[in-house]
Amino acid sequence: MKWLRTLVIFDRGEVMSSSDWRVIHESYVRSIQSIDFPKGTGLLKLRRKFKRPDGQWNRNGVVYLKRRFLDNMVKKEKWRAEVGFDLGKDRQPVEVSLYPSLESHREPITSDFGDFDLVTTTSAAMHVAIEWETGNISSSHRSMNKLAIALGTGKIQAGVLIVPSRDLYEHLTDRIGNISELSGYLSMWKDLEARVDRGLLAITVVEHDHITDDPKFRYLPVGEDGRAREGRSKKKRAKKKP
Repeated sequence: MKWLRTLVIFDRGEVMSSSDWRVIHESYVRSIQSIDFPKGTGLLKLRRKFKRPDGQWNRNGVVYLKRRFLDNMVKKEKWRAEVGFDLGKDRQPVEVSLYPSLESHREPITSDFGDFDLVTTTSAAMHVAIEWETGNISSSHRSMNKLAIALGTGKIQAGVLIVPSRDLYEHLTDRIGNISELSGYLSMWKDLEARVDRGLLAITVVEHDHITDDPKFRYLPVGEDGRAREGRSKKKRAKKKP
C-alpha cells in the first residue's frame, strides 16, 4: 500500500518539528507500506470495481486492510490496540442557553467516545492516538472530533486519522470515509487549534499500488459491518427478483 501524504491540520507547540513526531510518523508509514495483497507480494493489488447486471457493484472490503495495519503496528511497532481514553469523566459540560426561557443550562455528558484504534507513548512522554477509517463518512467525522477533543483535554499530543484517497475509495465498500469528502471540513478542525495547549492533528491519505481487471483476481473480503450487510441484502433481493 502507498502512503500518499500527511496533512497536518494544526500544530500547536511545534510538535511537527520534534524528533518524537518524526519517529511516530515513520512507524505508522512503515505499517501502511507493509499492507499487501495477495499477501507476500509486497504490493497492494486490488480488483477494479465492477457493475453487475442487477445494477449493484462488486467492490473490495476494508476490514482486511485495517487488520493488516493493526497487526503490524502491534507486533512489529509495539503500539497498543483498542485503548480507551476517558475523555468525558473530567470534563465539565459546556454552558448553553435554553429557549425560550433563556436560562443557563449545562447538558450532562452521558456518551463515551469509544476506544482509539492504536495508541502509544513516546520516550518523551508524548501520547499519540491513531484511527484507521473502515466506516462511512460520518464515522470519519466522529474520529476527527474524538481526536480533536482528546487533544483539547490534553489526553494526547498527536492525533492521526488514516483515510483512503479518492482513487482508492472508488474500489472499496460503498461510502467509505475518504479524503475527498473530508476536505471541505478541514477549516472547521483547524479552528480548534486555539483550544489546544500543545498538540498536532493530522490526516494521512493512503492508496493502492495497482488495479487489475482480471476476472480471476479475488476482491478483498467484505466484513460484517452495517454497510457490508446492506450490500449483501441487496444482492439477495436482486437474486430473488423474477
